[in-house]
Amino acid sequence: MKAFNLLLLVLVVGSALAVVLLVAEERRLTQEIAATRDGIERLEGTYAELQLEEGTLTAQGRIERIATEKLGMRPPDEANVTVVFR
Repeated sequence: MKAFNLLLLVLVVGSALAVVLLVAEERRLTQEIAATRDGIERLEGTYAELQLEEGTLTAQGRIERIATEKLGMRPPDEANVTVVFR
């Protein structure tokens, strides 16, 4: 009978330790999930800002103005344009 009681005690203590370890792991994973979600929100905000900036930088009027004013580019004369059909 003593051996059986000792076995039960060991099993109960082992189960209690397992529960404590699992709860600690669950808390750690919950914190990791929260940190990851925060990172995702931050990256989504950055992505939205970059999309807006891309839209501004690639506006056709802006590109034409920079090509004309800063680079001295101009459209070619019609005599210099050849249309190729496939």
